[in-house]
Amino acid sequence: MRTDNDNSAPYRPSSGLYNDVTRAPCYKTKMAATLPVEVIAHVMRFLSVGDRKASALVNRQWYEASLDPALQTNTVFHLLTPFTSGSTVQKFGLRKSPNLILNDMDGSSRSKEVVKKACQHLGQHLQSLSLKGSDITEGTFMVIIPHCCNLRKLDLSLCNSLFLSGNLLRKPNDFQAAEKSLVNVRELNLGSLRHLSDCVFNRLVTVMPNVEKLSLSGCTISYEFSPYDKESKTRASTSVLTFVNIKAFLERQGKKLTSLNLSKTGLPGSSLRELAMVSGLAIRELNIAGNRDLNDDDILALVKQQNGLTSLDVAMCGELTSQTVLHIQTYVPQIQYLNFSKCRRMRDSAASKLYTLPDLQYINFAECPQISSKALVSGLSSKPMLHLASVCLAHCTLVRDEFVETLGKAVPHLKELDLTSCLAITDRSMHAIAAFLPELKRLSVAWCKNVTDYGILGLEKPSEEITQEEALVVLAQHDAGKPTGLQHLARLRVLDLSTCQQLSDLGITCAIRFRELVCLRLNMCTGMTESCFLPPSHMFRELVCLRLNMCTGVTESCFLPLPQVQRVGVPQTERVYRDD
Repeated sequence: MRTDNDNSAPYRPSSGLYNDVTRAPCYKTKMAATLPVEVIAHVMRFLSVGDRKASALVNRQWYEASLDPALQTNTVFHLLTPFTSGSTVQKFGLRKSPNLILNDMDGSSRSKEVVKKACQHLGQHLQSLSLKGSDITEGTFMVIIPHCCNLRKLDLSLCNSLFLSGNLLRKPNDFQAAEKSLVNVRELNLGSLRHLSDCVFNRLVTVMPNVEKLSLSGCTISYEFSPYDKESKTRASTSVLTFVNIKAFLERQGKKLTSLNLSKTGLPGSSLRELAMVSGLAIRELNIAGNRDLNDDDILALVKQQNGLTSLDVAMCGELTSQTVLHIQTYVPQIQYLNFSKCRRMRDSAASKLYTLPDLQYINFAECPQISSKALVSGLSSKPMLHLASVCLAHCTLVRDEFVETLGKAVPHLKELDLTSCLAITDRSMHAIAAFLPELKRLSVAWCKNVTDYGILGLEKPSEEITQEEALVVLAQHDAGKPTGLQHLARLRVLDLSTCQQLSDLGITCAIRFRELVCLRLNMCTGMTESCFLPPSHMFRELVCLRLNMCTGVTESCFLPLPQVQRVGVPQTERVYRDD
């Protein structure tokens, strides 16, 4: 079983709570014991995960305070049922975690017993349950559900064995039990189910009448009916899921449904137009990615009817052009989330007027090779983009340093930036990122092979008369104790420098000195050695994911400064540390 916010993990304490020399608690036990548990729990809300784990080790009272339900909101239990005992489940039931993942189940009686105990101890607190990809049976499902009366999110994606017989919830007793327990479910994921039929679908949505978000991603959906069967439009199929049946559901649920995912379902343009015209339907979030037959006119019909859209994902819809973006700008200017990843026919006009979408928060043009820096500069800097938080331009080979510099000045509040495989990016971009984007939390410059140690350290390249090694050592000593280069990004949590092969130990050592860093990817950074991990261990107290695939200069000894993190089995060339 894996959990995040695991107070039992032997985390290194932070300097604020512990003595940096003796590593012993700085708080006196007597003083700590005088504080009410409620006060301690309230204080813990303002601590990072690492500090919260460390503070839970002060004494029994602080440990109990760390179990406060308000602190468990983002805690996820991942039960590996074949290897988990019932007593372990009972102990972790004290945490009252609202999220549970059970995707390693088999048909054994042991797994069934562990699942039953998990739901008994966690059920009344559960708000999110994921059975994704598990070999769960109908019997086990009906053992779980009666205990989950407060469930708000249910994930049954890839549970093909559960739907194989087509008899799920067919028994009156099962239907009534599910109807009583699942009435509060707001989010339902039925993605990638091969055996989902109209009848089973109808029974599920009947016992969950308050569903607001529905995912049918990757499901096999029949969009045609037999012209020789007059009742095929009205009769629910016992063998396949039909678009006619889905449309009937939308007509009933339209006023409640706010999010719909029909990605990778082979959705034709004619069906999209029918969906858009459903009476009473007011979708705010729509995912139709991977439906390759959709064209610009289909999107026009959609946005004309569903003009309340705030999120639209059309990734991998290869027939879409820049005209789609113009339709969106005209009819849904309030859009907040746009994903055009792998829409390779997008040209500069798709990016040059993004400033007409003042509420835009996320934009993705990954693998749109015809989008240039000039168009992006025009689109993102002509007017203030006050809400823009995330920009993804992975594999956009025309992106240049000039755009990154302009973006940093125009959108200094940016939180996420993905420049993976933007091959023209150099140290100039790294300097601009460090100087103008202090709130950045996620940064990827993987495969940007022109990025060097100078970019990471925020240094100008020295003259040829001075050797590179000497210059870096001198300048690093000069700036000792002060933030340099990427170290200005104090809030950075995820950093990807994979395949930046010009990086050496000095640049990477700087890159990992982030107190809040959670995930670091250094795959194929062949210039690094074990000495990168020599900084004090408290520098890594938040690190939970470290990827070093094909780093030939690294051995097991580099992991010695990281005793606080839990190891997970991975391929021999890669080590990952996680606590989630």
